[in-house]
Amino acid sequence: MSDFNEPRKTFLDWNLLYLYSFDIELDTKREERLGQFPGEFRMTLFARDDLSRAYNIGRESTIRGNGRPAIRGKIRYGHDRAHLRDDDIAMCHIQYQLDTDDGATIDVEYRLFGYVGSGGVARVVSGKGKDQFGTENHPYEVPIVTSPRFQTTDARYAWMNDVQGIGFGRAVVIRSKFRRNTQDFYVLT
Repeated sequence: MSDFNEPRKTFLDWNLLYLYSFDIELDTKREERLGQFPGEFRMTLFARDDLSRAYNIGRESTIRGNGRPAIRGKIRYGHDRAHLRDDDIAMCHIQYQLDTDDGATIDVEYRLFGYVGSGGVARVVSGKGKDQFGTENHPYEVPIVTSPRFQTTDARYAWMNDVQGIGFGRAVVIRSKFRRNTQDFYVLT
């Protein structure tokens, strides 16, 4: 129980602790276009199990600042319900299963927001002709901010059940298809 006489912790008093980075390759052949809804176009995207990984950028064996095992592994299953709004904002609800290299399973869920540029939603939805969005040589990159939450039953990673994450990254669009989601995840301590 907190003491009301103690000074309140402000955002500036919190530390950001680097957790892990990941790269999700999206399976463009499994994209499900759900169609136009009032104010938005909806689609579901799926991760490619064979190319999607979580890793520690510094290749360290522990998380700097708390000594717990560094998180590395494969993203085994994942999907992304994308809401492409008429105001060119992409809102996504992403869920995936992370199987760590040391045998733990961590479920990850978060919301994503990103501005896809003026006319970007229409270009992603149509995806035809000369108006295709991004190329292999010049992909369109959407800056994104996320707020991940984690759940696991593995005792080594159970501390993650109680933390709020924050993620910074980008989504890559090539030929009007979302191809990759790359982010760095941090937790507030």
